[in-house]
Parts: sequence; C-alpha cells; structure tokens
Amino acid sequence: MIRAISMLSIVATLLLTPLAVMAESNEKAVAPKPLLNQSIPDNLTQEEVKSLMVKAGLKRNWVIKEEQADLMFAEIYVRSHYVAVDIKLHDGQYDILYRDSDNMKYNPASGYIHRKYKGWVKNLSGDIQTELGKASIQK
Repeated sequence: MIRAISMLSIVATLLLTPLAVMAESNEKAVAPKPLLNQSIPDNLTQEEVKSLMVKAGLKRNWVIKEEQADLMFAEIYVRSHYVAVDIKLHDGQYDILYRDSDNMKYNPASGYIHRKYKGWVKNLSGDIQTELGKASIQK
C-alpha cells in the first residue's frame, strides 16, 4: 500500500511539474520595447512639457528629473522592484526608453523583462498624455 502511494506521488509530480514550469515562464517576462513618437501638443513650450511630465509621474510614484535639455530621467520603486527609463524629447514628440531595472528579471541577452514593466511604462505615458492634453486645452 505504501509503495502504491509512493508511486502515485512520483507520477503526479512528473505530470504536474511541466505545467508549473510553463505557467511560471508565461508570467515572467515581456520584451521591454520602447514607446516611440508619443505626441506633444504644439502650443506647449518645452519647459511646460517637462513640468507636466514631472506632475504626471507623481500620480503613480514615478520620480522624473531633467538630465539634459531634451532628456528626462524617470524612476519608480514598487515594493522590491525598481525601473528607470529615459524620456527623450524630439520634434514635438517623446520616446520612453528602458534604462535600468532591479528585481525585474531583465535578461539583456534575450531582451526580456518582468511583465509588469510594460504596464508601468504605458501608465506613465498615459498620465503624461493626460496632463499634456489638459494643459493644451487650458492654454
């Protein structure tokens, strides 16, 4: 009887392990693709845009600072995770580009990162678009 239970346990482990590994690998990562050519309203100055980006970032705890005339640096800490991105301003548009991360399972060889990265960056861009849009209408 004990031998039958032992064999059943081994068979169950062998059958379920691949499913657990597949589920884990599906959750782990997405490619950290840049968000390119996000529009900036024409009636806002570059200084207004930078200020509005800082304001938008604060909504979800992003800290955004100017590094150069056309480059902003943004970072966020969420629990034990850290993400940093560059926001490049150009020709009435901006790009959000991956810079660095910690505890996000980023693999430079494959270009993969934790699946939450994409959502955090999309939310940041959406908040920036909202602030830029409101300011443009009020002008």
